[in-house]
Amino acid sequence: MIARRDAALLALLFAVSRAALVGFGAVALAVLPMNERADFTHLRDGGPGLDMWYRWDATFYATIATYGYEWQNEGRPAADMAFLPAYPLLVRAASFLTPEGCPLSPYWSTCTTLGGLLVSSAALLASTYLLFWLAQKRFGRAAAWRTAGLLLISPISIFLSGVYTESLFLFFSLLTFVLLERRLFLGAVAAACLASLTRSVGFALCAGLLWYAWHEGGGGGRRIARLTLAFLPAAVFGAYILWMGGSVGDPLAYFSTYELTWDRTAGTPFQAFTVYFSGEPVSWYGWSLSWLDLFMTLFYLALAGLSIWRARGEGVMALGALIIPIMSGTLVGMPRFGAVLFPFYLLLGSGADQRWKRLLVYGAAGALALLFASRFVTWRWIA
Repeated sequence: MIARRDAALLALLFAVSRAALVGFGAVALAVLPMNERADFTHLRDGGPGLDMWYRWDATFYATIATYGYEWQNEGRPAADMAFLPAYPLLVRAASFLTPEGCPLSPYWSTCTTLGGLLVSSAALLASTYLLFWLAQKRFGRAAAWRTAGLLLISPISIFLSGVYTESLFLFFSLLTFVLLERRLFLGAVAAACLASLTRSVGFALCAGLLWYAWHEGGGGGRRIARLTLAFLPAAVFGAYILWMGGSVGDPLAYFSTYELTWDRTAGTPFQAFTVYFSGEPVSWYGWSLSWLDLFMTLFYLALAGLSIWRARGEGVMALGALIIPIMSGTLVGMPRFGAVLFPFYLLLGSGADQRWKRLLVYGAAGALALLFASRFVTWRWIA
């Protein structure tokens, strides 16, 4: 259990960090030039403090929550097949849409943006509590505070709070391992299934379930039953992909959408790395390949190795959740994919037990968080 005082202070820290993020985003909008294009749209009301969240994939989630999936409405493969259903369904429920809009706005895009912020904020706050509980149980109260603080200044804070799936996936993956810690295996399987309907890497949680089922599953038939159930998140993900493909007449439509729309072609992990040394132009930012993606990927892989050494089930899950996007043939987006994996926060938070380590870890995280936020709100590509 988390002490009542710690719970209240965590809520306060959460509120202050989110307010600071909104304030910084609004200032960035005011002082930095906007990257404008015809397809870059803005909300019609709510001011910069709300419009700053309506960027990139957030527009997809808001549209899906409002009108449903294009592939489902039109019966043909569409770009929104890449977006799994758990998050937009929750956003739809939290938006309170009516033909006239919602209680706070006449515009549906504003309503679903507000709904997305509500879902993501609730998931992030719940994740903060779960992460604090795990860290406190394993490493003590001081380490728990360092770990929770690191999460709230994460480099991807703008994604964790925005209309994106990061915080919901983080919540379901944390819930899976918290329930395993409390020996509630069926609940952990259910949480992992929801994670696999939130992000495609969710079925990597099968690794943690398998590890637990093998080592803690008891003997005989009980162990076999748990080992079988550990594959359920992957089965749920696969069933959804096949159902979606069957609905549009192409069982592999999900994968062809990734290839044609998002330029992600399945291949070996080595191809994603060797392209950086092929002579193709590379830049820190922009649409061309970024060295930041490569550096962060290598950093995350190192963290995954250390996590395996410390807690094998969680570490293997983290490694799998990195390998899955790498096998799409590109490292684009890896700063986001890796920074949503909770074993890394546990590792860095518990290890930052000296002042110089905390300055290094928090300084790097905070600097990247501000950089990513300033680029995100001005319609510039991050990850």
